[in-house]
Amino acid sequence: MLIQLAAIGLLVALLPLTIVWVSSDPDKYRKLVWVTLFLTFDLIMFGAFTRLTDSGLGCPDWPGCYGQSNPVQAHADISAAEAALPTGPVTVVKAWIEMLHRYLAMCIGVLIIALTVIAWRRKWQSGGTDTRFSPAFSAALLGFVCLQGAFGAWTVTMKLQPVIVTIHLLLGMLLLALLAWLGARQSG
Repeated sequence: MLIQLAAIGLLVALLPLTIVWVSSDPDKYRKLVWVTLFLTFDLIMFGAFTRLTDSGLGCPDWPGCYGQSNPVQAHADISAAEAALPTGPVTVVKAWIEMLHRYLAMCIGVLIIALTVIAWRRKWQSGGTDTRFSPAFSAALLGFVCLQGAFGAWTVTMKLQPVIVTIHLLLGMLLLALLAWLGARQSG
């Protein structure tokens, strides 16, 4: 299941990576920073949608959905949970909403890995003279997004405890701010 989830995250990330790669912009790194920023904003908004539609427990385990990589494979378990508690938090639609949120989060993780690899490569190619590329900051950003993922997991496994949900949201907004700072650094 983890390999399937990683493959889904990579596939989702291929679209923005392809858009950046084929763009006419000569500074692909700058473009990737801004695309990652935009998608992180989208992820925060979709996270709010997930919460407001009460879909946060649409898949009550993590990282998958009833031990599967997608709601299609978990359909029997979702249907059984829905039949057992028709007004409960589990429906097929809610499972898809939750998993789409997770897939987009995995995409952001892949994009930040790409940013980190490119920053290290550009810094090495410039002999350390180009200050726009901070491999240490990119690596810290990668560690930060892993922490954010952990809070995403705890949000589900701790059954939407308000303090965990709030920290998860605040970390998402901080990630957005850090990416905005990195984007501004690329522009000037």
